[in-house]
Amino acid sequence: MLFSLTLIGMACGAISADGQCCGGAYDSVAHSHGGRFRVEATSLTGTGHSSHGPYKFRFRTLRTDPNGKTELVGVFDRFWDNDHHFSMTVCVSPTGNGFALSTSLEKSILFFSPDGTVLAEIGGYTSAAIKHCKTNDSIVRTVYGRTQHGFRHTELWLPLFHITGPETGSAVNGRPVITENIGFKTVQPEEIRWLQRMLTWRPSLGQREAGRVQKLIDEADEMGLVEIGLSALPQLDAKLDTGLVKEELLPLRRAQQEIVRRLCGHRDAWRNLDLLIALCEHPDQSLQECAQNQLQVMLPEGEPTFEWIRQNRDQLKWDTELNVYRPVRK
Repeated sequence: MLFSLTLIGMACGAISADGQCCGGAYDSVAHSHGGRFRVEATSLTGTGHSSHGPYKFRFRTLRTDPNGKTELVGVFDRFWDNDHHFSMTVCVSPTGNGFALSTSLEKSILFFSPDGTVLAEIGGYTSAAIKHCKTNDSIVRTVYGRTQHGFRHTELWLPLFHITGPETGSAVNGRPVITENIGFKTVQPEEIRWLQRMLTWRPSLGQREAGRVQKLIDEADEMGLVEIGLSALPQLDAKLDTGLVKEELLPLRRAQQEIVRRLCGHRDAWRNLDLLIALCEHPDQSLQECAQNQLQVMLPEGEPTFEWIRQNRDQLKWDTELNVYRPVRK
């Protein structure tokens, strides 16, 4: 039976932190809103004025439970062989898939998984960075940069790393011009439709499509594998798990990377409660409705407001036979 889902006081955002180098490298800590996830950026080459490049930072992602106990999710190091002034902005996703990083030494904004895999990138511009705002607790972040159409500001929906707009151009008569995104590439309609299919995916569909996936792998059909999405990932992973870089495997590697990019690391997107709750605030209404329907199908009957989900999140366990969440009390 479907029920009405009411999300009250939605509080799934991101708080960013800067590591500045006016006087050298500095450690910084960034939290997702609500404190479920945090990223610690620690300088391994010292801090203060004397530590003025090259720069090496260790990024540690941690999950915090309701009792305050932390669990290490992933750790990796990143190095910049440069002695220029250095600043960085870290924005932690509220869905636990990783964090966005922009620095003064790179033109692109990168989204890293907790173990350091680059899941997605905003690049191809003269420059691009995430605007730091200490008081902004929204999952929508401001991205700015210089494009072929001049200096632009736009919006970034963090959990899926979507540029969503609108775009602000140069000021006219003291007022910024709001336009369609012409400098930054927004998420495309066909990708929205693809995401809707991934949100309604089920393991039974993966089983039915296994033969088709194998055929696409044999044919090295990159676009066909991307289109099939979640059903293709297990077999792609198995095929590519040799560690060998072979020419004939490159189309399969690209297909795998494109699927992961579109999902921004949410491999179980169809049953990821954190992602589905966040999607209820996505700018695209069709994705909002799709996420609401998924929550209705997978959560227990009743009237689960956001407050109910927040209070019961850690007691909800996945039932693999029925493909639903059930509250399990200790």
